[in-house]
Amino acid sequence: MALSSIKPRDPESQRTLEVLHPPRAGNADQGDLDDDGFEVAERVAHLPAPPPPSAPAAPEPRTPHTRQQVAPYMDLYAPTWLSPLIRLLVLDEHGPMPRTVQAQAGFGVLLMSVQFCMDMLAWTLGFRWVFVNAMGWPGWFLAVLFAFLISLVIIIFERFVLTADVYASRLPLFLNPAILMRVVVVVLFAAITSIPVEMLVFHDVIQGRLNGELQGVREAARHQLRGDIRKDIEDVAGEEGKSRTRLKEETPHLKLENLEVPAHDGRIAELTTRYNAVMAELTQEEMGWRSGRKGKGPKWHRLNDEKASMERDLGEAKAARQAEIDRRTDANRRAEEQAAKRHFDELTKISDRYDPRKRDLEKKLRDVDRMPDADLKQATKREFAVVDGFARRWKIMNELEAEDALFNLTKWAVRGLFIAFGLLVLTTKALFNRPTRAYYAGLDPLRVNDGVDGKGQAHAARHHSGSQ
Repeated sequence: MALSSIKPRDPESQRTLEVLHPPRAGNADQGDLDDDGFEVAERVAHLPAPPPPSAPAAPEPRTPHTRQQVAPYMDLYAPTWLSPLIRLLVLDEHGPMPRTVQAQAGFGVLLMSVQFCMDMLAWTLGFRWVFVNAMGWPGWFLAVLFAFLISLVIIIFERFVLTADVYASRLPLFLNPAILMRVVVVVLFAAITSIPVEMLVFHDVIQGRLNGELQGVREAARHQLRGDIRKDIEDVAGEEGKSRTRLKEETPHLKLENLEVPAHDGRIAELTTRYNAVMAELTQEEMGWRSGRKGKGPKWHRLNDEKASMERDLGEAKAARQAEIDRRTDANRRAEEQAAKRHFDELTKISDRYDPRKRDLEKKLRDVDRMPDADLKQATKREFAVVDGFARRWKIMNELEAEDALFNLTKWAVRGLFIAFGLLVLTTKALFNRPTRAYYAGLDPLRVNDGVDGKGQAHAARHHSGSQ
């Protein structure tokens, strides 16, 4: 390998520069190769920047920079632990990347990775309320797939934001039209991505509102079931009343024996009349005896005997009359008891027919509050479901914001956090140093601070070729 050395004009400049090119075929025996397989083409000194021309020169077309080693005792192009991330998103699109560029681009990739994870989580939550609620557990596959695709689109877009060339622009970064367009897109994506997270923040309140609606549906079903059971109880009671009324109508009238005994009453009346007549005569006879007559004559004895006989007959007649009345009363009582027993038996049969149904309905009425949802659904023919989707939760969240300003403040805090985090990649780009900006502008990042532009690099390369 031919080696040419150019002494610097400035004696104070002690740094040397190695211009490295890929090895040419057939020249492997002319010199050594460095650790990365590049041939040391020439060793030149840093030259001071030439004075600016009097007239502005036309801009040279950008060309990928060649790998150049500035310091003799360290490899400024050595890979870092961020290199795999850089290669993953092809951020080294302009060729070898110095460590300073690797650091800034790599940490930008870290931010993009974190943002990808957050977007993945947020969009998965959002699509979960769309697909899972509609399709069940298979909807998780679609939710994760759509979340991954959208997050991938966002990170690819952020990748182009990170590598955009704004080196030659005289406008500030955030006033550049291309960057402004990217800012609008980033803010739009961040605002939309924050919505599922906002719903997650308000999950307990939203779920409580949905549970309240579901409880309202459940209570309406219980109220309906109670009304149905009470109606059934009333229907059973009405049927039982009709059965009792029909029994009363169909029960024959009980014929009781008459307690009046005219024959005995006539006999007693006759005996009483005769007894009164005998008593009247006997009284007259006794009055005559008291008036001075001596002794009790035969008439008195006859009347007295007749009185005793009539008292005996009258007692027997009254006893016979009472016995007949008692017999008839007992007969009536037995007939009433038998009729009452028959009626009670019929009522018992009616009660046995309707009471179990009433007890069962009353038990169901008491158990309505403890009835499981499955039995309640079957009994009322209702579906215990409320709309629990993305749009419904969004509506509930808006209602909560209208009811309480704290919810609205929390929503904008979450949204602002996502927008700020979405702008972190763009902010990282705004903080790029000159080598990193020069790298993504297609210039040599290690010579941008020395004032050597692409034209000077091309001139040095032509001079080296001429000396060969």
